[in-house]
Amino acid sequence: MEKAKFFLAVDPGREKTGMAVLSREGKVRWMGIVPVRNLEQAIRDLNSRFPFREVVLGNSTGMDRTVETLRRLGLVIHLVDERHSSEEARKLYFQERFSSFWRRILPISFLFPRHPYDDWQAVVIGRRYLREQRGETLGK
Repeated sequence: MEKAKFFLAVDPGREKTGMAVLSREGKVRWMGIVPVRNLEQAIRDLNSRFPFREVVLGNSTGMDRTVETLRRLGLVIHLVDERHSSEEARKLYFQERFSSFWRRILPISFLFPRHPYDDWQAVVIGRRYLREQRGETLGK
């Protein structure tokens, strides 16, 4: 069976869920944060826009409830170790949001996002999955 062009990456949580739709090349097509109570409908809506069969799921807080939803929707689930994904997501957020000029002046370690960045964690989780599929190590 041929793999779909896109997959969904999910950073589960108790109250909110970070999600990102990625291409097989790791490009972000959509990202956002959804309240857990709206998760199933949000996934249905995304799947109608970006057809996918697979979901890459971080293996921590809120995972069990999210797994139930994904199984109900008939999606294939791949678990990914999400240790240190928040640090990696924070770094990625500032790399993408700030010019190199500002990053030279203000070290990323001094900066904190103004809003939750669970969606960026989903991107990190999705890209980790792609690296694992290619046999790359996750070295720092």
